[in-house]
Amino acid sequence: MRISGRRIINIVRHIGHIAAGSQIRILFDATDTLAASLARAGFDPDSQDGATILPAIVGPVTRFNAEGRWITHRDQPKEKRYIGSRLHRWKQWAGRGQTEDHERVVDIERDCYPRTLVPPPSVEITLASANGRRMIASSPFTVGGEGNDDIKHVINLFLEMFRECDVVSQNIQQYEPPQILVANWKFLPPGEYPWPVLRPHIERALRRASEDTAAIIEDRAETIRGYGPDRVIIGQGGFGDYLAYDFQRRGIVILEAIRRDNALYVFGQNWEAVSRLTKAQVLNGNLHLHRIIHSVGWKAQVAQIMNG
Repeated sequence: MRISGRRIINIVRHIGHIAAGSQIRILFDATDTLAASLARAGFDPDSQDGATILPAIVGPVTRFNAEGRWITHRDQPKEKRYIGSRLHRWKQWAGRGQTEDHERVVDIERDCYPRTLVPPPSVEITLASANGRRMIASSPFTVGGEGNDDIKHVINLFLEMFRECDVVSQNIQQYEPPQILVANWKFLPPGEYPWPVLRPHIERALRRASEDTAAIIEDRAETIRGYGPDRVIIGQGGFGDYLAYDFQRRGIVILEAIRRDNALYVFGQNWEAVSRLTKAQVLNGNLHLHRIIHSVGWKAQVAQIMNG
């Protein structure tokens, strides 16, 4: 059954005819629009069958899927919260009628209502083929009960990306994707990656950043790169706002959130373990050794870890 549009409200209207307990899969036939569909979903252009990613953020549903959402508690007293950093520029008297340009990063704090994070669903999508067609597919879902809420979310996810999708409930085995290949991350070739070389790889994450914000992100990247990572890995799709620095000799991986909550995470596991984490696990930090907010003093905390 094909569903078209921007969003569905009543899931029963679309799957009410399917018996509870049945398994279904959400598909999008990308054969005729393959390049554009892969790009919109966040796949690498050369992705092969089995490539599985967290979808790129293109609207509110994909954003919730990748980042979750906040519930603001307006019935509780406000509290001071760090909300970001900015560049403060000024001219300083240098004598003899001359001035010098200076700048520094300053923290921004606001009195805000407390809030609670609703974890992201972190639904991933897989590239597959069937009957000579190229498809983007979800994992199977079971109809009935709370499963219907998950199905509604996934249908709206596909509609936001592609404006149509198919709900498949018959002969679902023929749509089983091949062996799953984690494709949320792209390993850059060995070598040096100063900011001018690194920036094009994360241009999508930076496209809405102001000049000052981009300068702050550049400073963060150069600070971590200065410790000599063995390799740099860039996030793709819904992980497109992350950079990963693998310090194999130190036995740690630093995961840098370019935009999301202005934090970096330090993991002690090998990269293979870290790369399989869902976005929800990264945000919750269930397996991290350190979580460092990019407020004043973050560089000293990183130096302590790297030199400890």
